[in-house]
Amino acid sequence: MTYPITLRKKVLQSLEQGMSVRTAAKLYDMSPTTIINWKKDISIKPIVRAPRKISNDALKQDITDYPDAYYYERAARLGCSKSGVEAAMKRLGYTRKKKS
Repeated sequence: MTYPITLRKKVLQSLEQGMSVRTAAKLYDMSPTTIINWKKDISIKPIVRAPRKISNDALKQDITDYPDAYYYERAARLGCSKSGVEAAMKRLGYTRKKKS
């Protein structure tokens, strides 16, 4: 959970006025470790996510080369899981071929 910068400053200001870390943690209902980390660096760190395993271009090329392939076949060619192929195709707006 990310606390707003205003709350972080308020907690650190309480520490500067002589409040202990444990007392501040109980008062603001948070972990003492969180407050100690804020003393080192108050900034909010961005969340870094891993890049997508399946590139859009590779999947589009696979769809044009093998239009009737199953998800597990695409997964084997692209080196990922079947559910990963399903999610990537949904992201690109493709649907599986329906039986008619």
